[in-house]
Amino acid sequence: MFSLKFLPILVVLLIVAYLASLSFLTRHHRIKAEGERILAACPASPNCVSSAASDNSQQVAPFELLDGNPEHSWARLIDAVKAAGGEILIDDGRYCHAVFTSNMFRFKDDVELQLQETRIAIRSASRAGHSDLGANRKRVEKIRALYQ
Repeated sequence: MFSLKFLPILVVLLIVAYLASLSFLTRHHRIKAEGERILAACPASPNCVSSAASDNSQQVAPFELLDGNPEHSWARLIDAVKAAGGEILIDDGRYCHAVFTSNMFRFKDDVELQLQETRIAIRSASRAGHSDLGANRKRVEKIRALYQ
């Protein structure tokens, strides 16, 4: 017979197992081919922010070019992404894909940058889950502070 005193332990174990499985399912990187290197639209879930988002709750400002110099701005932004903890998977000088990994469950979040004529667009999104509790927005603002 199952005792109710073990119910909280069972619930915690189920939550931990669920989070661990999400972490495992997001471990593999999807590397975009050269022709696919554009920022994807954010999904309807609140775990993504983008400078191209039409929904105000997902919108963040793009990065302005420093002194109007695209190459200098790009290099400085890549340094800011690395300093914020990002692992660069792709950097072709016009498109960047970096991955951030959370400490506890090793969740993977993707950050994409795209150099445009007068600015650098950004997208930060969680690979799994519905809500990110504001983590992607905080990450973009941390990168922005390091960039400026």
